[in-house]
Amino acid sequence: MKRHMTWLLLASLLLGACSSPGTVKEERVSTDLPEQGDVFGPRSDFVGSPFPDIGLSGLFPVREARSNRIAILDNGDDSFAARIRTLKAADTSIRIQALIFAGDESGQYIARLLKEKKAQGLDVRVIVDAFSNPSLQTQNLYFDLKQWGIEVEGYEAMLLQWVNELPVPKLVPHVDPDQMDKRFHEKMWIIDGETDHGVAITGGLNVANEYFRIDTRSPDHNWRDQDVIVRGTVVGDLVTAFDRNFDYFVGIKKSRGIFNTNLYWDATRKVLDETGRVHFHFDSDPELEQRVLQLAERDPPLEFHPARVRFFQNRPRFHETYIEQAYLKLIHSAKKEILIANAYFVPTPRMIQALQDVARRCVSVVVLTNSPETNDLPEMTMVGRGHYRTLFSVNREPGVTTCRKPAGIRIWEWQGGKAGKAQTDGTMHSKYAVFDRTIGLVGSFNLDPRSARLNSESALVFESSELAGRLADIFLERDLAYSRQITEQEAEEFENPEDVVYRFRKSLGDLFESEF
Repeated sequence: MKRHMTWLLLASLLLGACSSPGTVKEERVSTDLPEQGDVFGPRSDFVGSPFPDIGLSGLFPVREARSNRIAILDNGDDSFAARIRTLKAADTSIRIQALIFAGDESGQYIARLLKEKKAQGLDVRVIVDAFSNPSLQTQNLYFDLKQWGIEVEGYEAMLLQWVNELPVPKLVPHVDPDQMDKRFHEKMWIIDGETDHGVAITGGLNVANEYFRIDTRSPDHNWRDQDVIVRGTVVGDLVTAFDRNFDYFVGIKKSRGIFNTNLYWDATRKVLDETGRVHFHFDSDPELEQRVLQLAERDPPLEFHPARVRFFQNRPRFHETYIEQAYLKLIHSAKKEILIANAYFVPTPRMIQALQDVARRCVSVVVLTNSPETNDLPEMTMVGRGHYRTLFSVNREPGVTTCRKPAGIRIWEWQGGKAGKAQTDGTMHSKYAVFDRTIGLVGSFNLDPRSARLNSESALVFESSELAGRLADIFLERDLAYSRQITEQEAEEFENPEDVVYRFRKSLGDLFESEF
């Protein structure tokens, strides 16, 4: 997946360099994000979009425990098995959104099932990010889905999807110079969402081999990630989020008149009905194909529990910040313990302040993120490490040193699983948190500037001691077992590294911290 992330980073840096240099500063200063208030509280506890015609329309309601059930999917292989089982059982509709939907062995298998379901008459829709899937095989996979009648938004033939990223004044409240830098990072897998048996999977996973742990031969292709599966009324909120994203893409095309590519796709399909579909050859590894089939037949044990839940979505084109606000409220209200697993931890000043403030109240804060060796973008860890010393400084304050241990802020870095001396797991891609072992948050939101102000994101917050306790056990017993605690002395060294190459890479990353 490094190739995908590198492509996205280069595109983002280029787009960011072309944006108005004052836009970000004005945007953040003008938005007041209150830390206090209940994450399950009234709409008045949240700050909505600054645009009057959007306001708080993007904030979803609280869904009560009596009508919602959630299960934790322990890792990517369990998520894949659960996704396939729900996909095979679909009888009405399929909605999939992911930053990345790769044309590898897992993507090919899912695409075949999507075409089968479309042939059965189901409504099948896919959303991908326009800049994050550049490989020819992946683009051919999208063409194949399209020619069989499956709409894939975020894709156009001949890599022309970037044209649809140009801002359209009629669809947004103003012309935003950062529009093309605002990527679609959400992950939603929704089956039969409009029915009484709808089910959804959401969290950190994209659709590709490394997320589903298909190729165990190399840690680079065997990632650690976290999803949840949900049933109940909250599924309708995911449907709403997906549909308005989908309608946004369709609306862009409709606004372009004769350049509406959907019109040409309709005509193309009519021709293909007469001439026959284009045949594509997709490269694949027989060993990985067999692994996909084996995982697809698994039936992971799912322990569903009732939970009060709220779904959050950030649409950066409307300057929504609901997930950041949710994090701040949850941090502020914590009484004993906060556990945070986040793949790309480059904390903003607001997040640093919130974590320090809660540590001053004798709350234990444990943060887990990637090491440079496991991060698919090592420079992000190097930049994030530049904030460790500031975070640790609160631990030396008198009010914290007198707290009963373990109070204060501790940071661990993921090293990957071990089989003897060999590393077995690559990047830790999870984005989840647990607060006082009663509330959990799982989603696509990274604790970095990009998720805070640029990427569209989604997250599920749920209240359940059983579910939050399960996540806490995963964090403490498994994830930390594959990690190493960072000392304050190391944090000092990270601030001013002696290694020339490391210092250069960190300095380069620092220049683009706002793009991470």
